[in-house]
Amino acid sequence: MIPRPAFLNELRRRFSFQKRPATLSLVLVILVWYGIEIGTLYLGWTVAEWQWMFTTEAFPALSPGLIFAIISHDLGNATHILANIAVLWLFAGESEQHMSSPEVVGFFVATALASVTVSSAVTGDSTLGASGGALAFVGFYGAHLFLTHRDTLALDTSDYEVLDEAALRAYWQGALLLFPIGFGLFELVRFVGLVPAGETAVLGHLVGLMLGGGYALGREWLRGS
Repeated sequence: MIPRPAFLNELRRRFSFQKRPATLSLVLVILVWYGIEIGTLYLGWTVAEWQWMFTTEAFPALSPGLIFAIISHDLGNATHILANIAVLWLFAGESEQHMSSPEVVGFFVATALASVTVSSAVTGDSTLGASGGALAFVGFYGAHLFLTHRDTLALDTSDYEVLDEAALRAYWQGALLLFPIGFGLFELVRFVGLVPAGETAVLGHLVGLMLGGGYALGREWLRGS
């Protein structure tokens, strides 16, 4: 049997959520909850009932949606849930290598709740989705790599062939570092109106990114103090 390159083994571990139990739990909860959302359609729920249960429509009045909005997703837009799961799989999974499992779950809940609450409070619109919590991991992981592990990053590929394992690792690390910056700038452009976008969703994205980066900065400051 021909041994697989270490990089491919690492990808296999990522796809199977090895050493990522908290990330797997978050993904499964979101998928099961999405099934429950779909089930309400067959129970004859009205739009008002659905929004009360799954969105922040009732804000500032109390409703289950103020909590469950962070794991609920738009039933008419499958890319919404798939994109959030993909971001969690990658960035929450990577972040979990630097966090405890309870910390991963607590971080997601806190940042996601802050994102939907700020979005609704500022814009007055209802919102739902795990985007704020998922993107908090994007902000955290990029900032954590730069603040804590920048001396061990191997980003120079000049000494390798394009498809060498070391070069692939360098491309991967570079992408994980640059994505938070690029996505954050893109969301800022959308927020100021240069690109048409829903203000509520964009604000939630930006809040999540900033909270994640701020958390990484705070952890590093506490570690060095």
